[in-house]
Amino acid sequence: MTRLQEETPPGGSTRNSAATAAVSGVTSVQEDTRSTSARASLPTTSHACQAAFLPELSAVGEIRQTARAFLRRCGVTQPVAGFVEVAVSELVTNAVVHGEGEVSLRIGVTVDVVRVSVTDHSPAPAVLKQAGPNHESGRGIQLVDAMADAWESSGKETWCEFRDARAAA
Repeated sequence: MTRLQEETPPGGSTRNSAATAAVSGVTSVQEDTRSTSARASLPTTSHACQAAFLPELSAVGEIRQTARAFLRRCGVTQPVAGFVEVAVSELVTNAVVHGEGEVSLRIGVTVDVVRVSVTDHSPAPAVLKQAGPNHESGRGIQLVDAMADAWESSGKETWCEFRDARAAA
């Protein structure tokens, strides 16, 4: 059974999104936590989008579209949003092809960082490979490594982070 769940942020209202409703098993969560950032007491509001789905390659495109809509709604700037979208696609594909069991994606957006986390049930970490010129695959983690400000894989979770210039504006 598939369900869409939205949570109400503290002091806020539930937001519906047609883009997130298109993906089975999506949970969209918006958190509103007020605290002082290191940058001139700029309030830090965080937003998160979560999805859990069966490991099927057909889900990758839908997840990428959901990520794009979520990043747009959060005001993530280009080219960061484009890099995040590619990372989502590559990490989700990696989990579907090489992982085990249900795949979960979480995208967290704060005032200056976008964090992507993909989990599955495999204990094997994602590995940075050097694919040969004639290989059809094996470049996903290379792309994430080249675009992200940081990334790591512990096995069940592979994450990456991107700095966003919204706070400097």
